Amino acid sequence: MSIDSALWNQYRVVLDRKQNPGGEKSYTSYLYSQGLNKILKKCGEETFEAVIAAKGDDRDELLGELGDVLYHVTVLLCFLDIPFADVLAALNQRCGTEGQTVDALLDAVAARKDLPVLEEAGEGSSYTAYLFQQGTDKILKKVGESCALLLLAAKDGDREETVSQCAGLLYHLLVLLVNENIPAQTLGETLELRNRSTGNLKTFHQTDVNT
Repeated sequence: MSIDSALWNQYRVVLDRKQNPGGEKSYTSYLYSQGLNKILKKCGEETFEAVIAAKGDDRDELLGELGDVLYHVTVLLCFLDIPFADVLAALNQRCGTEGQTVDALLDAVAARKDLPVLEEAGEGSSYTAYLFQQGTDKILKKVGESCALLLLAAKDGDREETVSQCAGLLYHLLVLLVNENIPAQTLGETLELRNRSTGNLKTFHQTDVNT
């Protein structure tokens, strides 16, 4: 399963939960009922947990947390009625491409890993290569910053900026995937497993019951 197919499937499943609520057994419906602040809180929490997992070199935990991040970001997009296609277009723009799938963009990020890094940004210099050169801590810092900017844009009700910052978060997550040597198919399968759970009325996490 490709990342691209899994993300599109996830968007459809989560949007269906908005249009056809699953009642008290649906965690997705619960998030919608709690509103924007709860969804933003979960996006931030899951991104923080993904950063901690990556820092701890726990591959399995990182895969699970990345799935959680992408799921909650998808809930945010559906809550705000933002099409995933808009975010994908913005992600392509950020990568200097057009009409590429998420998997193709992951390959493009990987291909830039060994490009020249100049002292000053400009023609011939690669920001992506710069991130890889700086290492894991820099990449994780940018993931956290991108999430914060996304949350601020969504809270401010700035639709265009929300799309842009969501693309920024996805871009930095792609860099993280390459840095951690996680294949597209591996994350795609993780996301698809979550999609099946969400489609079958995923139950509450204990932490969500208590909050």
